[in-house]
Amino acid sequence: MRLPQKHLIPCFLPIFLFLLAGGVFGQQRAKIRGYITARPDEKTIMIMDDAILFGPGIGFQMQDAPPGKQLTAADLTVATMIEAEGVWTGKHQFTADKIKCDWDQLDKQIREHAYLEREPAQSAELIGGQPCQLRADGEVLVIDENSKREWHGRAQVKAPDAPVWLGRQIRYSGRRRPDGTMTVQSIEIGALPPADAYETPGKRKLVRAQDPKTGIDILEFRKDKKVEGRFKLFPVRDVQEYVSALGTKLIPPAAQNPPMSDIEFRFYVVEDSTANAASLPDGSIMLNTGLLGLIENEAQLAFVLSHETAHVLQAHYWRQENETRTKRVLISIGAAAASAYVGNVAVFLGQLGLAAVANGYARRLENQADRLALENVVEHDYDPGQAIGLLRMMVSRYSDRSTSATWSNHDSSMLRGSFLTVQIGLRYPRQEFKKATVDSDTFRAMRENMGPVKIM
Repeated sequence: MRLPQKHLIPCFLPIFLFLLAGGVFGQQRAKIRGYITARPDEKTIMIMDDAILFGPGIGFQMQDAPPGKQLTAADLTVATMIEAEGVWTGKHQFTADKIKCDWDQLDKQIREHAYLEREPAQSAELIGGQPCQLRADGEVLVIDENSKREWHGRAQVKAPDAPVWLGRQIRYSGRRRPDGTMTVQSIEIGALPPADAYETPGKRKLVRAQDPKTGIDILEFRKDKKVEGRFKLFPVRDVQEYVSALGTKLIPPAAQNPPMSDIEFRFYVVEDSTANAASLPDGSIMLNTGLLGLIENEAQLAFVLSHETAHVLQAHYWRQENETRTKRVLISIGAAAASAYVGNVAVFLGQLGLAAVANGYARRLENQADRLALENVVEHDYDPGQAIGLLRMMVSRYSDRSTSATWSNHDSSMLRGSFLTVQIGLRYPRQEFKKATVDSDTFRAMRENMGPVKIM
């Protein structure tokens, strides 16, 4: 039977889109970026579920390599971040003809810095030059008599319970040990972050309000007395209270002492169908209904909230502006129309010059937020593997769509999922999580009260 002509386009459109997206394996060149999570054999590497096979005549390229140093297959070990170019030859099977990575991926010495989110348990030993351990930056740092130590500012224990280092910047270098800890070669503890590190640029504020016409609960993005944007709050009170209570429970100890104690953490669920979340430097955290609707359990939600909280406590917006020396133009937009609501939080923040808040920071800062979030969920007895499950779902769901949102970007989810897979293997090599919390009755009740939502 011949179909009416009006049905021909709908019938063939899915096939056309499938072909356009490279649905026929081997027909379109592609790239994969991520951290190597396994090395099954000498000609195969794994990035999460994807097997990357070395094609004939494969080329290896190392960026910023010292003279005479070339990348070889033997250099491609677990935890190395690479970019592979080639073609898909099957589901989860990729044949590469070029693989490249940066030289610093092969330098096994780790160099990082962060703000301390908890007071060291062995402050006296740390100051006194004795061997000790320090939990910082999502790592366990093993400091011995050979570790170079340098302090700035206060460096003495004044009272047993008085915080000495909490909130201060720590810089460290060292090498990973087989048990997941790190042998420290040098450690430096410096100053507290400046107060303006926790201010939203332009002295903007996110203020809870009510629509004067409808009476619904909303958020207003204000600069001085001018309202620049309005967001609809999700109208189910039980959902708002649950997310706020969980987020508050997960806030690390650093938020209890100056200058971080000046941060007022507030957690909101906003009506936005994109799968994303955003945290402002002042502690305002917005979780989109699109992302909350995809999250499968409380452990995944705990990871998302911990990640956004880490961005705030680590002053990532301020650090990206100052450490990477990027220059962004903060835009002043006109007052919002009384009846207008922001439909896409990320787009709105981008228009204000705050794109990184919703679309992601430099890879190093995103890794730090994931590392600290991972530690935070483990401390609260959640299964950290659920975070990988969330990102694996994002990779699958958004594989054929381009999005700049941090939580639903395919390439970002691949990078983050592979990084977390490696991090769990390195940081917790002997720890079992079979009895860790995955879900809760309160989460299930919240999802029941939430009902179906639109997800882009």
